[in-house]
Amino acid sequence: MNEFIEFVRDYGWYVAVPLVFIAIVAWVYRPGAKKSYAADGNIPFEEDRKNGTSGPPPA
Repeated sequence: MNEFIEFVRDYGWYVAVPLVFIAIVAWVYRPGAKKSYAADGNIPFEEDRKNGTSGPPPA
């Protein structure tokens, strides 16, 4: 058992880091994410829609 603990202590990062990376990628590309990202991407334009403008303010 002591050898296993030493192995995990020494080499655990080589397994943990790729697993965390794969989990993050899977979360980003999950099936329902596109709708959420599209809605979040339109947040900066909500004020323009409320005011009836479609571009940047005149300089």
